[in-house]
Amino acid sequence: MIKRFMLVVLCTVGLVHAQQKFVCVDPGRILQESKLVKEKEAKLRSSVEQYQKQLDEKNKKLEELKKQIESKAISQKVREEKIKEYQKIEAEGMELQQKAQKELSELRAKIEEELLAKVRSISEELAKKQGFTGILDCSAFVYKTADMDITAEVIQRLDQQK
Repeated sequence: MIKRFMLVVLCTVGLVHAQQKFVCVDPGRILQESKLVKEKEAKLRSSVEQYQKQLDEKNKKLEELKKQIESKAISQKVREEKIKEYQKIEAEGMELQQKAQKELSELRAKIEEELLAKVRSISEELAKKQGFTGILDCSAFVYKTADMDITAEVIQRLDQQK
């Protein structure tokens, strides 16, 4: 009786296990191939370039002031004014740099969070529609067949969500 029960349990477990279907997504490929990801990266790069331009302007002004301060042709009073101006612009530059780092970090996190949410949503939709038991990162598998990788489909759907 116990042997028969164990045989039924083992057969049932075997059938349930056989019905499970796992697939995978390659996040690296999504980052490299998705047009949406490239657009988001371009937006981030544009913000970086804007801040860099502002910082370059501050540095240029600092160089000009430094030359004026070091000049022997100016009076002590003018030199002191130039030093104060230099210190003010230097502080503004440091503030701008900190602001840029904070805003760019927040923007990067927002973009990553948005993309991750979209990839998860697409993955969940595919899993429900196609009966997948689970979707993993492709690097989680020691071995996988080519048909287990659904990255191309995820990228296609992601890019359609522009």
